[in-house]
Amino acid sequence: MLNMDFSQRLALPYDPSRWQASPAPGVWRYPLEREQAESGHVTSLVRFEPEARFPEHSHPRGEEFWVLEGTFSDEQGDYPAGSYVRHPPGSRHGAFSREGCLIFVKLNQFAADDQGERKLLPGQDLWITGEHGYRRLPLHKHGGVGTSLLDFPEGGRFPPCCYKQGLEILVLEGQLDEGPLSYPALSWLRFPAGAVPELEAGRRTRLWVRTGHLPA
Repeated sequence: MLNMDFSQRLALPYDPSRWQASPAPGVWRYPLEREQAESGHVTSLVRFEPEARFPEHSHPRGEEFWVLEGTFSDEQGDYPAGSYVRHPPGSRHGAFSREGCLIFVKLNQFAADDQGERKLLPGQDLWITGEHGYRRLPLHKHGGVGTSLLDFPEGGRFPPCCYKQGLEILVLEGQLDEGPLSYPALSWLRFPAGAVPELEAGRRTRLWVRTGHLPA
């Protein structure tokens, strides 16, 4: 098991030495949360080398991913950088990348009644401009759990709300600061229920954010 105590505060700056080979040639994994070696609850970065493939596999409790670089593909289509996809519980696919890609993926974390499939591709302009200097792109919401992107063109304070049931952040671009600590791109942070961190985003910072999924 890795980082499966959800009452624990975690802040992991990106460290390229953490990459590990997967069972598939040319596919590398950077584990963040892991219940078991090849099954159960998993959160990770995954890198495909050009023409690498991962064999067909199932998602007993769903799969979701955000494409950070390159183009990720499966039998249903191609997903360029900036794509968000949810495959419902019980789905299956084989994965590959012609040019190579980097994705952020979460496996087997759907609620039992969350059966929806979602594909959000770049160019679908669904950003919401707020009053506090940042934009928000809603990705998914179900049962009090919300997933979105936050974009800070000029930097600014991370909104101090909605943390009562937990907070998880992946820094996609730029830098996120917590006091004297700085987290560059691909850093991952997780705050337990009840935490109210004071976070400051640098200029041109973009974050993947989830709230409401870590009840006390």
